[in-house]
Amino acid sequence: MKVIIPLLLIVMMSWLVFWIDQSLGNAKISVAVTSMLTLIAYRFAIGNEVPKLPYLTSLDAFILVSTILVFLALIEVIVTNVLLHQKRENLALAIDHYCRPLFPISFVLLIIAILFR
Repeated sequence: MKVIIPLLLIVMMSWLVFWIDQSLGNAKISVAVTSMLTLIAYRFAIGNEVPKLPYLTSLDAFILVSTILVFLALIEVIVTNVLLHQKRENLALAIDHYCRPLFPISFVLLIIAILFR
């Protein structure tokens, strides 16, 4: 639990970017980058706490899925920011609205797949 709960909070922090107003592009980028850097720092911090095994454990898969989703949230922020600069606000807003349920649902489904593999 000392590993999983903080990781869950970092992943959920990355989802905040979908709820931040489009006009606050710098804030969205800051949250996304901070989430990614926090996750990287956390991975270094727990690196000595988990055993190094030659195969992928459920915890390793959980950490990998978390990392990928945080990175994808960062990519989404960059894409929507570019769309805003191209004056395509409606598409950027639609992507944000689509990602609000997509990311949590994807995360839950991937975790279920990891647990029952």
